[in-house]
Amino acid sequence: MYPLQQSLADATTLEVASALGYLLLVAAGVGLLWYLRTFAKRLLAEPYRGRWRYLAVGVGAAVVYGIAGLAELFGATGAEPFRRGATLFVFLFAAVGIRGIHRSVGGGSLVDDGVARWLGPAVVAGFVLAWWGAYLFADPALGAGLELVGLLVAVVYAVYRAVGVVAAEEGTSVAAVTRQFLPALLALALVAAAEHVSVFAPDATAVGEGVALVGTVLAGAFLFTTAVAIRQQGGEIERMYDPTTWREEETPTE
Repeated sequence: MYPLQQSLADATTLEVASALGYLLLVAAGVGLLWYLRTFAKRLLAEPYRGRWRYLAVGVGAAVVYGIAGLAELFGATGAEPFRRGATLFVFLFAAVGIRGIHRSVGGGSLVDDGVARWLGPAVVAGFVLAWWGAYLFADPALGAGLELVGLLVAVVYAVYRAVGVVAAEEGTSVAAVTRQFLPALLALALVAAAEHVSVFAPDATAVGEGVALVGTVLAGAFLFTTAVAIRQQGGEIERMYDPTTWREEETPTE
């Protein structure tokens, strides 16, 4: 095989593998959204059911990321901003969602509740404005650096809250689902970080693309296992000592 033919074959292989990775991410994300809805509405008891919608937004952003990636592979103009922008909402809403879950299991807040009412929205708004400002107006290297810092902060915060959830409710449905979702978030963080390799080290672009491809497949796989974990929790709903799913029935008085 001539070198040109070899390079074309390698490019086609990479495109096919990337398309399959994006498809896996989309399919697993859509399935997880369906099961998250069932989990929150039908399986969880109060006060554990109210905060999962934020996590669902993060999963939905991962689905948008996969769809935009597929569109970009097939030459759709303007798909890249949607793919890049989706990563912001993945980590932002995943962090906010896991924080809400942590507070629902008695994790409390790092600050006074009165301060948290305005501090939380202010931090979220500042994070969004800084991200989009860096993406639209900053030098590519500076923008990539700011994105990586924001990514690191969001992921570390989400991990801290997830560890708190598992520690507070070990052995329950909430802890099981949180434990399964966290690796998917870490895999997506790996993808987001790998996409900036070309900015800081152009010679390592191929390495970054390979890491991003592996991370995309891993993220899709972990989203799928999270949906499976929810399905298993539904099958074990009769466990009477799981406070996150058990609903106490009042005995009628005569």
